[in-house]
Amino acid sequence: MAINQDPHIHQMVMCANIFVRRDGRYLLLRRSEQKKFLPSIVHPIGGKLDTDENPYLGVQRELMEEAGLQAKNLRLKAVLLEIKPHPGHMPHNWMIFYFTGDYASGELNSTDEGKHVWLTPDEIIKQKLFPSLREIITYILNPDDGPVFATFAWDQHGAIVQKTKRIDACAR
Repeated sequence: MAINQDPHIHQMVMCANIFVRRDGRYLLLRRSEQKKFLPSIVHPIGGKLDTDENPYLGVQRELMEEAGLQAKNLRLKAVLLEIKPHPGHMPHNWMIFYFTGDYASGELNSTDEGKHVWLTPDEIIKQKLFPSLREIITYILNPDDGPVFATFAWDQHGAIVQKTKRIDACAR
C-alpha cells in the first residue's frame, strides 16, 4: 500500500469451527430443522467470533458454549472466504476458520443449535455438508495436510457459483 493511502475496509462476518477428535471419531452438530439456512446438515461446532476476538480463542469459547467441552492440540486446518453465502439474509462476505483438536475434558451438553453426533471420517464424508465444506473436508480430516485456503461465491439461491480453481494447501 502506498504511503498515506486509506486501507480497504472489509464488511465481513468471521467464524471459527472445530472438529473435535475422540477415539477415532469427530464431534459434529446436525443442525436444527428450524435453521433458516441449510437446516439438518452436519457441521462442526462453532460460530461467529465476538468483536475483537481471535479465531483461536473464539473456537474454544464456541466449543464450551455449544458442547460443554474443551479441546487440546488445536490445529488450523482451513481458511475459507465465502462471498455472500446467505442470499437475502446478510449482504456480507464470511471468513471461516476450521480447526481440529483432541478432546481434553468436559461433559457433552445439549444445544438449541441441533444434535451432537460423533462420526468417523468415512461417515462424515457421506453426510450432507455445507457445499464449501464438502470441497475441503478431506484436507481437514487428513492429519498430514497443512492448512488450506479457498474462496467460494454463492448465488441468490444459496448455491456455489464460483470456487477456487485450486485449493492452496500449506506444507505441514
